[in-house]
Amino acid sequence: MRVSNPYRPGFNQSPAVLAGRGEITEAITEAFHVAALDGRTPRPILLAGSRGVGKTVLLERARQIAAEQHAWISVSVEVHPGRPFTPVLLARLAEAAQLYDQAPPNRVDWRATKATITASLAGIGGQAEFTRAAAAITPREEELETALKSVMKAALPLDAGLLLTVDETHLATEDELASLAALLQDAVTKQWPFVVVLAGLPSMQDPRRMVTYLERGEWHNVGLLASTDTHEALTGPAAAAGRPMDQDAADYLTTASGGYPYAIQVLGHHAWRASSNADQISLTHARDGDHAAQRDLAAGLYSARWKDSSEREQEYLAALARLVIAGGHPIGADVARTLGQRPSAVTYLRARLLQKGTIYTEGRALRFAVPGMAAWIDSQPLD
Repeated sequence: MRVSNPYRPGFNQSPAVLAGRGEITEAITEAFHVAALDGRTPRPILLAGSRGVGKTVLLERARQIAAEQHAWISVSVEVHPGRPFTPVLLARLAEAAQLYDQAPPNRVDWRATKATITASLAGIGGQAEFTRAAAAITPREEELETALKSVMKAALPLDAGLLLTVDETHLATEDELASLAALLQDAVTKQWPFVVVLAGLPSMQDPRRMVTYLERGEWHNVGLLASTDTHEALTGPAAAAGRPMDQDAADYLTTASGGYPYAIQVLGHHAWRASSNADQISLTHARDGDHAAQRDLAAGLYSARWKDSSEREQEYLAALARLVIAGGHPIGADVARTLGQRPSAVTYLRARLLQKGTIYTEGRALRFAVPGMAAWIDSQPLD
């Protein structure tokens, strides 16, 4: 009998075991307690990390907490390059106000439709979707403070509040971030039950762009998992699905993944497939899965990041890859030397690649965000 693959290597796919993120989840839970129980608006929570480390999954976890534990509406916005997000946020705040206005006192028996909200009864939380009586309004001319006030006016009589999540925050303009910060400051002065979680690439921490109020938020760097957490993320789903992973296989895949959450799911997925006729996942299955996973990563993640880089950026990445493979801990000056350039002449390339999340810094050393990418790049011919 076929058993469903418990690993989920897809965009915004919550893993069966969310390992190594307990501190962040606890911070989000505490923010809800401050808002819902203490009657204070908590500091915004900001999640900074490279692509594929699970930031969007953590935003979804925040929405689950809002729905299942507090029966709150969640308003979610994703920032896109060159497009303002405020009009979308205003429209969704208007929808949230309408939904709360239509809510019966006990918030149950609502009709399903598009705007995400929740219902709970007898201590059992659940997430559902509900119908608006009228078409959604898009109040592009309405100020954010007025829109949020409308939500709070409708929510407070129901002992409810609002969760706002913003993804890809690094793409937002400084003006829009300033408007969002003003919204949060206004909520604090009024002590509204309003929880905000923002996520983006490490470049969102750039002090030249970050507005003062958000600098004072609760920042969390979402990075690679420690080996013990990686081991848990690999073995937990397999054990729960009835096909445990033996110690050698787990150790092999832990090393192969480098603690990168997306790679963990890809490796686990292919190791599971390789063991389809077995009672457990062995080292042989892990190795077979690794080979398939590397092809998977090369065709998708590695290739996409490579193609997203300019010719000069590719040269920089290739130089960095050679240094990483040689076993060193290269810094920007080392890469410049390999390229035969002064550090100041290629600093802009380093900055671009850091902003894209293709590489990151560990102390002064430069690292590839995706384990295994250095070896893949070193195998690619430069045009």
